[in-house]
Amino acid sequence: MKFRISLFTLLFYAIFLSDCSSNPGKEGAPPRTTEELKVFADLYWRQKCAACHGLTGSPPSETNPAPRKFGSFGMKMGFFFGGDKMRAGIFRTVRDGKNQVMPAFGKDLSEEKIWALVEKIERLPN
Repeated sequence: MKFRISLFTLLFYAIFLSDCSSNPGKEGAPPRTTEELKVFADLYWRQKCAACHGLTGSPPSETNPAPRKFGSFGMKMGFFFGGDKMRAGIFRTVRDGKNQVMPAFGKDLSEEKIWALVEKIERLPN
């Protein structure tokens, strides 16, 4: 019986760790964000993103359909446990858009600027 529990435990941890690994997918690992890119992301967020997502990541209540809320405790835990996988998912959403409501910014922004926006989202207050 102990062998089965150990095997089950081993399989559980193997699956859990593979799901929470820091492999973000084909986009690669997020590059380091320079101060210049942080300033860009802050300004771009104010100009393009805050109208729907709010300055602090909390969308205005009258926005319909309601966009994703950022800066929450759940988002912080997602970044902590999901790591680069979560960052890559946000990267793809910013690049490609979502559900014909969120526009795609991939034609307007370089990959490093999109990664800077992902980093901006991660550092929004909760």
